[in-house]
Amino acid sequence: MQTTMQKAIMRRVYYSYALSIATHTMFWRGMFLSIAGILLANWLHVASIVHNFLSVPVGNAPQFILNSFVNAIANGEILTALTLVLAGGVAISAGFHLVQIFVSAQHPTKTA
Repeated sequence: MQTTMQKAIMRRVYYSYALSIATHTMFWRGMFLSIAGILLANWLHVASIVHNFLSVPVGNAPQFILNSFVNAIANGEILTALTLVLAGGVAISAGFHLVQIFVSAQHPTKTA
């Protein structure tokens, strides 16, 4: 009787833990970034991107990136461009939230 009740309690604890992880926003950001990274690695050839980027003078790099992005959209690579924009947004959001977590851990608020 005691072990059956303990098993039922622990099963509910495990379920609630799994639900807490599945509903956490950082979990979904990590999942999206992983999937977006895999898709972008399959769609884009990283060596050619690095080679093209390094062949541009430093002052022209922002204009080169903008022109490359516009040309990709104009040539019908909308899904790749959209994935890149969404992955960038999620990466910035995740980085912002991680910084907030580390700052709040460094300076805990005092409660009376």
